[in-house]
Amino acid sequence: MHLGNGALTPECAALAFGAAGVGLGVAAMNLRRSMTPVTSRQLGLAAVLGAFVFAAQMFNVPVLPGISAHLVGGVLLAWMLGPSLGAWTMAIVLAVQATVLGDGGLASLGANVVNMALLPAGAVYVLRRLDCQRTSVAAAAAGLAVVLAALLIPLETALFRSATELAGWSDFASHMLLSHLAAGTIEGVLTLTLLLALSPAKVSAVGNRFSWQTGLLRASLCLAIFAALVATRSELPDGYEASAESSGLSWLLK
Repeated sequence: MHLGNGALTPECAALAFGAAGVGLGVAAMNLRRSMTPVTSRQLGLAAVLGAFVFAAQMFNVPVLPGISAHLVGGVLLAWMLGPSLGAWTMAIVLAVQATVLGDGGLASLGANVVNMALLPAGAVYVLRRLDCQRTSVAAAAAGLAVVLAALLIPLETALFRSATELAGWSDFASHMLLSHLAAGTIEGVLTLTLLLALSPAKVSAVGNRFSWQTGLLRASLCLAIFAALVATRSELPDGYEASAESSGLSWLLK
């Protein structure tokens, strides 16, 4: 889902950077105005979760014949950290990926932040405003956020292009939708599992022993999920790459 430098026109890239800047600016103001300031413990949790998402995104797994996908993790971060801190954590992950690993182009960083950081954080913000605390709903939102981002990408890549360049765009959009419906399902399942594993343990009459055992079990579950991602790692093209190639728009991948 990471867009490269050749995916966007300069005009669209500028618009996307502007939208990302506004979104992250609003998130920063929300953090400053919050009744409960960000603590060092929350920042530590953001660093740990950000590192987990950074590592997990490196491993694509098969979702359809000839197509793979990776965990996005935007809703996971926003749900665990709050929409504002979650958006900033994902934005930092994307910036490091673009600058250090070349995963996603610098010119497309704004669009990637909108698609994978701000859109999921916005979904969690809406759920919080509706006072929805159910992890199953958060998991559904994670899957929906992937599908919505997949629908945004054809729009972003089409902006300010000539009619000649837009040949095959309807096929591209339909392939993006179909491939990311499967990817969104995987995203939802992984998000639900991780949220169940990472949610704070409830203290019972057993006391600290219960909390320690529960914490160990949840840490083991997270390690098992990561091991499963590594074990099923695939070199197949992801949904975006496969959609571009099958629609005759492989030049978007440059």
